[in-house]
Amino acid sequence: MDSIDHVERRARMRYEGARLRRALIGFAPVLVVVILAARFSQRPSSALGFGLAMFAMGIVLLWYGRDLKRAVLPGIAAGLLPLVLVLCANHVKHVCLGGTCMTLCVPACAVGGIVAGLATSSVGVRHKSRVAFWLAMSALALLTGAMGCSCIGHGGVVGLALGFGAGTVPGLLKGLFSGRSHARS
Repeated sequence: MDSIDHVERRARMRYEGARLRRALIGFAPVLVVVILAARFSQRPSSALGFGLAMFAMGIVLLWYGRDLKRAVLPGIAAGLLPLVLVLCANHVKHVCLGGTCMTLCVPACAVGGIVAGLATSSVGVRHKSRVAFWLAMSALALLTGAMGCSCIGHGGVVGLALGFGAGTVPGLLKGLFSGRSHARS
């Protein structure tokens, strides 16, 4: 009996190892995004920290599979918009209108967050996804966007999160109300 259990354990370890390698290879191109974000960010260490967290989460989701692996691509894609928007805004530095000047980082984070939230809501509602899918997709989008939104510290990341929350509200409401109309039918 011991030898059968040992063989089963070894087979399971090989199987899981192969799935993990596949997830690593499949998600490796995202490292280019992390490196570019760190290179062009005003705070490379923050961008790298958020990027590595996003990378680890993406690998875990791909390894786990099922519905959660389908959340990876839309989550990364939604997070790229705030990331690119903020990295571009960082190179403009600030805008002066009349007698007042302001940096563009926080507004770019908020606007990027709204658009990313709308994008994730659209995908979630269209696929009638479960909560775990929404959470995984949202976490990846926020971590991807946060690589750029860490431009001025916590304020940029908070702006991204608030914008993202505002962007997801329409999708959440639509999902809530469409669920009620199906329950009555």
